[in-house]
Amino acid sequence: MHAFLTRSFFALAILVVSAAVFAQSASPVLTVDGENGRQSLSLDDLRGRLETHEIEVVNPDLGRPVRYLTFSLADVLSLMDAGDAEDLVFHCLDGYESNTAAANVAKLDLRLAYGEDGVPGRWSPIPTGKTMTDPAPFIVISANTSDSKIFSWPFQMTRIEAVSFATKFPLTLPTGAPADSEVSRGFTVFREQCLKCHSVNLQGGEVGPELNIPKNITEYRSTGFLRQWILDPSQFRARARMPPTQLTPGEIDEVIAYLRYMAGHKKGG
Repeated sequence: MHAFLTRSFFALAILVVSAAVFAQSASPVLTVDGENGRQSLSLDDLRGRLETHEIEVVNPDLGRPVRYLTFSLADVLSLMDAGDAEDLVFHCLDGYESNTAAANVAKLDLRLAYGEDGVPGRWSPIPTGKTMTDPAPFIVISANTSDSKIFSWPFQMTRIEAVSFATKFPLTLPTGAPADSEVSRGFTVFREQCLKCHSVNLQGGEVGPELNIPKNITEYRSTGFLRQWILDPSQFRARARMPPTQLTPGEIDEVIAYLRYMAGHKKGG
């Protein structure tokens, strides 16, 4: 009986280890949602159909040069029938949703990275607050800039939505605000810098808290506090996951003006 149990346990252990090895060796899959539907391709498929470019750039989260294996993101989108999108939303495993105008694909020379130092699936862990995070399976990087204010590199990226921003996030729009007002300028900054983590009316990122419903953040936090918090959350919380901002004091005030305006436009929930 003892021998039977021992052999059974050993066989089960082999199955568990084999499953883990298979999971690690399986080719990661990229999904693209466009107007013509959803397409998914494995990394092996992409490598077989697209040209790989190896480039060295400074990773803004690591603060040092890293040599990446990449595909041109324009080539990826064209291959997956999403080359004529207006906006792109990058979905990541932790709920982070980075959005950018499709024009930035060419302007910033965006690339889909799938490994480092010539090895597919090799990654340097990235600091995220109190932990280090494996950025697999993909990172969207820029060959032109490491300035996160211009483009924040989404890691752990698995899905791209080719959309119209107004269609994807209609409840975040400051409806009725004059085009050149402080509120509208604040919305532009919020859209580019904050929506990737935070949501307004439950539309946006899922890493950070919802900022408008049921209570707008300006209804329970003072303007002075918000200025300091946005400037550098680590003043209040050690190893805060939200990084210090690169926004100017004027841009911070514009973001606060947008949030205060949205307190009068609560929807959803």
